[in-house]
Amino acid sequence: MQKKPRALLRTTLSLTTMAALGLGLAACGGSGSGSGGDTVVLGYTGPLSGGGASYGENVKIGLEMAVDKLNETGVKVDGKDVKIELKSLDDKYVPSTAATNSQRLADQDKAAVVFSPNAGAIKAMQQVNNGRSKFLIGGYTSDPAIVQADNPLTIMIPPNYKSYAEPFTKKLMEGGAKKLALLGTQSEYGQQWTKDVKAAWTKAGGTVGKDNSVDYATVSDFAAPVSKALAEKPDTIFVGGPSQPTALIMEEARKQGYKGSFFVMDQAKLNEMATITDAKNLADSVGVRPVEEYDEPGTKDFLAAFKTKTDGKKVATSESALHYSAVPVFVKAMELAGTSSDPDKIREKMPEAVTQVDKSFYVQTPADKVTDAGHMVAEKLDASYLDKSGKYQTFDIPQADDSK
Repeated sequence: MQKKPRALLRTTLSLTTMAALGLGLAACGGSGSGSGGDTVVLGYTGPLSGGGASYGENVKIGLEMAVDKLNETGVKVDGKDVKIELKSLDDKYVPSTAATNSQRLADQDKAAVVFSPNAGAIKAMQQVNNGRSKFLIGGYTSDPAIVQADNPLTIMIPPNYKSYAEPFTKKLMEGGAKKLALLGTQSEYGQQWTKDVKAAWTKAGGTVGKDNSVDYATVSDFAAPVSKALAEKPDTIFVGGPSQPTALIMEEARKQGYKGSFFVMDQAKLNEMATITDAKNLADSVGVRPVEEYDEPGTKDFLAAFKTKTDGKKVATSESALHYSAVPVFVKAMELAGTSSDPDKIREKMPEAVTQVDKSFYVQTPADKVTDAGHMVAEKLDASYLDKSGKYQTFDIPQADDSK
């Protein structure tokens, strides 16, 4: 066999070593200014398959839209131009998987911020985000327990769900409702809602039937539980979970002759449900205000961009809109902190950052402060009543206290 010259052999070995080193660095992922790179990774773990896939995809779309716009306008961290990159992992709504995903995103991809849209997942992530793995959680849940956990690296994005029970009760009782049937979801979050709704309704002088909660994730035929609830002759039915099954439950109630109102928890969106069932089935309902009902500086452009991105096949919900508005706050905090790799410094700058975001990112009423506990809060909070003629009526509601 013919031998290679020594000089050529040294050159070949050198190139091979450099290539291997390059592959190794690429496998580590971008880490922004913390490692001198030009890519800043934001992580996302959420349900991208299974029963929660549509919900998880709504979140991902909002994150992607924000990242695209930020890259288009330009981002500088520690004096360097950087590109924001979103890395997403599917957790199928399983909290333990979400915790593992978040560690992977933080340790391997060097993401200083990881977003999650599930209370159980966020609570699992809080067990690992401030130890060997360190990252800031962008938590999309209205469960105040995540900011009551005294985890210094947690940010809560949407309003506290406890803000809704009493105002929703008042609005429906103004229409003459007195007896409430409970037909919410059996998830932990749904049961918290059920407990608060029952307390608010009773406090206001109304009567509440039995808890007829159903597992929205596994039940597909809602005829029996709806019939059971209607046997109580309610004026209002409490419903809520993901939009699709919630819409089917409301549709079934109308099929069985129900003429009363609906008390809809914040997870289900009236505008999204209108793509699943006839809008007439949703009339006389109180719930979260639809995105298209807002008139903020960025609402119109956001809705147009959302329609283009989804080919008009989806309706914009607050999951997409609030993440679109939240991402630039985290990135602005990186700019102010001069780092994309130190979650403590990024968290420290969040209260300042929330006041400096470009108004083109304002889609719903924008957050104007970050509390000491870590909640992004808007000065005003509102909701909508979908009247019997199919028109939305907006009404203001007070913000609930996040303390235990």
